[in-house]
Amino acid sequence: MTRSTTLLYGGTIFGHSELDALIIEGDRIAAVGRGEQLRTSVGEGAERIDLRGRAVLPGFVDAHVHLLHTGLVECGWRIDLAGRSRAEVLDALRAAAGARGAGEWVIGHGWDESVWGERRYLDRNELDGIAPDSPVLAIRMDGHLLTANSCAFDRLSMTAPQRLVDRDAGHLREAAVTEATGQIVPDRSTSADALDAAACLCHRHGVTSVHTMSGLRIAPDLVAGRAERRLRVTLCPDVASFDVVERVGLRSGFGDPWLRFGGIKIFADGSIGARNAAVSEPYLAGGTGELSHGSDEMESMIRAAEAVGRQTIIHAIGDRAIEQVLDAHEAVSSDRSFRHRIEHFELPNEGQIERTARLGVSVCMQPNFLGHWSGPGSLYVERLGEERDRASNPLRRIVDTGVHVALGSDGMPISPLYGLHWAVNGPYPDQRLDASEAVERYTASGAWSGFAEGEVGSIATGKLADLVVLDADPVAQPDEIVRRTVEMTFVGGEVVYRAPETPG
Repeated sequence: MTRSTTLLYGGTIFGHSELDALIIEGDRIAAVGRGEQLRTSVGEGAERIDLRGRAVLPGFVDAHVHLLHTGLVECGWRIDLAGRSRAEVLDALRAAAGARGAGEWVIGHGWDESVWGERRYLDRNELDGIAPDSPVLAIRMDGHLLTANSCAFDRLSMTAPQRLVDRDAGHLREAAVTEATGQIVPDRSTSADALDAAACLCHRHGVTSVHTMSGLRIAPDLVAGRAERRLRVTLCPDVASFDVVERVGLRSGFGDPWLRFGGIKIFADGSIGARNAAVSEPYLAGGTGELSHGSDEMESMIRAAEAVGRQTIIHAIGDRAIEQVLDAHEAVSSDRSFRHRIEHFELPNEGQIERTARLGVSVCMQPNFLGHWSGPGSLYVERLGEERDRASNPLRRIVDTGVHVALGSDGMPISPLYGLHWAVNGPYPDQRLDASEAVERYTASGAWSGFAEGEVGSIATGKLADLVVLDADPVAQPDEIVRRTVEMTFVGGEVVYRAPETPG
């Protein structure tokens, strides 16, 4: 089979400030250099793309996303509620209930009361008013709280602890959310369509690799068509899948170029928006959140994961949850070679940052949270007060302390450019990286966290040609990263996305 050759020249190459061109042969980067030299080293049959000053970056690695959920919204099975006003959310759910017919489930995702004039959650009565004969679940943007209407409660079989279920308000939290949504499962055809739609969305945003937090139930759908989907997926199953993982012997990093198995996902607490992240100082409205597991249980889960060759990926937002996770790693003397992760890591104190570095635990953070919820007048100020908002998501201090940091979107939204913008332009100095640091953490660091740094994450001879071409260099204009656009996305040397009217 003939290996295709493509020359990209006349642009900027991330990580190679003096070079302006690269050659792709087959699915690999064959050379990085100067255009005047590389143009003479490719044959007449090579495709030549004049970058015209555009920027080439490694394909983005979104190190924390929920691929199936994202795809279900993208293909319309779930109703997209993101960015809508309260009235628009209710109108969208009403329209979906009318279109689907009485008795058919309607699930919406993405509402966020923090952008509404009246900052209160959706409630059961509101959903009863717009869909009295259809079961409706409206999931908050962070996924840690949902509102159900009366018809939905009548259809659901709930065993979650009563403290997580408020039928009067219609609110379910944490494990109750998982239990409820787990009872309304799309069929295999819909799942396949959703994964395809999610892959296309990723390509439009320059994402070539993802770490998806999902149950093993979607593994067959990920396996089917994985090469045709042209998205490199690391599946990080939840701790409920642990017995299967142990029985089958799926070690972290096992798989092929399109599908690998990553760490075991564990929750230590909830979210700030849902007021159930575990904090040591109470929320302004009262309460300190809740730990999802006892300390002994957390230690045993880390030990058990290591015993079967698995990394742990532990969601911990509040300082009390972070403390529990670090205590557990210290108690079991966890092995650095597993590259154990703490997800989100939003409210660490200075001592916890230093302990994280000392223990060799890495973190995966979501700077898009800063764009949504931090800064003067923000949700975090309302929930935590200005002082703790200023101390939240301290990317600068974490990186300077030597902690390995990867970045992800959590699907809010899947847009590395949005996340990079806020990693560089956060509301407060301690939240800001420089643009090159941020790009590295959305590329090379994500690859490392998924045991794939030998293949992806940087532009180097011999690595897979997973690349994104932007309209301009984000490092050159760090205050305008959010204005950048994805012009082309390559996965394994193949163009999987080209923006309309993109030359070359």
